[in-house]
Amino acid sequence: DVVIAGGGVAGAALACALKSNPRTAALSVVVIDRARGRGDDELARALAPLAANAPPGARCVALTPRSMSFLEHGCGAWTGVEESRRARAFDVMQVWDGVGGGHVTYDARECGADALGRVVETNVVLAALETRMRELGVERMYGKTIAKASASDEDAPGTLTRVTVVDAASGSDAKTDAGGEVELHARLVVAADGPKSAMRKMAKIKVGGWGYGQRAVCGTVKTEHAHSTAWQRFLPTGPIALLPIGDGTYSNVVWTTTPDEAKRLTEEITAEEFAKEVNDALQGHGAYKSAHQEDLNRFAALRAVEDAAEATFKPLARVMSATLSRAVGVPPVHRDEDDTYELAPRFQYPPECTSAGEKSERGSFPLSTHHAFHLVKPRLALIGDAAHVVHPLGGQGLNLGLRDAELLADALSEAAALGQDIGSINALKPYARASVAANVPMMAALDGLQKLFSVDAYPVALARSIGLAAVNAAAPVRRNIAFYAMGGA
Repeated sequence: DVVIAGGGVAGAALACALKSNPRTAALSVVVIDRARGRGDDELARALAPLAANAPPGARCVALTPRSMSFLEHGCGAWTGVEESRRARAFDVMQVWDGVGGGHVTYDARECGADALGRVVETNVVLAALETRMRELGVERMYGKTIAKASASDEDAPGTLTRVTVVDAASGSDAKTDAGGEVELHARLVVAADGPKSAMRKMAKIKVGGWGYGQRAVCGTVKTEHAHSTAWQRFLPTGPIALLPIGDGTYSNVVWTTTPDEAKRLTEEITAEEFAKEVNDALQGHGAYKSAHQEDLNRFAALRAVEDAAEATFKPLARVMSATLSRAVGVPPVHRDEDDTYELAPRFQYPPECTSAGEKSERGSFPLSTHHAFHLVKPRLALIGDAAHVVHPLGGQGLNLGLRDAELLADALSEAAALGQDIGSINALKPYARASVAANVPMMAALDGLQKLFSVDAYPVALARSIGLAAVNAAAPVRRNIAFYAMGGA
């Protein structure tokens, strides 16, 4: 019934969601993955707690509450992630301008939540989904790829797509004998095969977008103490983020920079030198100190005035906050009278970083943004990176892929309940509309932020800092942004 091209997180999550839902559990689902399959022992090791002094992997994801809920209730895979004890919650996020010095702090408690998200290795999430696929009886074809797909543009009931599956090492250009090919017929093919999707190209679906001429460096460092805050400083070359992972004494680094600098950071320096570079970039030392950077100590007197104003006008501030909360559409936060009430959370310096050891991983990948012109055709749907790619500064890429899997699973569930053909365009259009509505605004926001913070001219930096300070001083606005980033939109 359903062939999923690509066994990454989005494709695996869709397979689990379809087989976990009573409405679609009877569908036969096949996942075709270029990667080799992992045995029980490998999956168990991937989901085991980290050994002492063993650093986490470099490729991580900051899962939003919505993504975690889908993995738990929609896929039944979150238990595996939880039991690995490798997902670290973060309850505060501080973002600041490395040129102008303005900052904004988001706090989960203001949203009535325990955490803004959890940071976990991508490999752990995928291992949990692979384990769940086995439990659900999802058929998996590892080390394979789709060489050909022939689908009619006709939407008539009973029309099927024919796909030819070959060894991944052979590829679509290889001349394989009949014994090396497998032919499948499906009511629906889902392209979840990444940003260079072969299925998308076979379907002649074009994409619009651009590259940033940058790379994102991923690595792991240790910090002087365990923490549960996500830190992100915007430098002229791009943001650098420090995300707690594991037991909180390790942190994942995602650093946007130039290709030459990415090569130096990943290949030409030691783990200890890398940690020092990360520390300098976050603390604003050495080459990463801005000529316009704030010396926060200069504002001690101003802070005292703010504290006095907050104590004097606390009742008025409560009324204004409640009114503004209603205006922007978020629930007001109710505090006891003796609670501390800060109009603007104070700036906090990130912890000192040290080396995670020479065995810690480092790598980089190119940055771009694009969106397919069409997400669905008769018998075909695109999800995840095959449908859209975003800048990683908001940590939203994999979360958007999981949302696609959730939205498509919901659309197919509704189609099955109504007796529709799951591969028909009428069954697939609700997914396309919902995905575009959810993803395009996020893509535009992330691209706009990337462009805004790439300018280091002082007037622009000053305007940015004033804007950040204004958001930081308006709790309802902060909460509205946090709700959106947490997947509440």
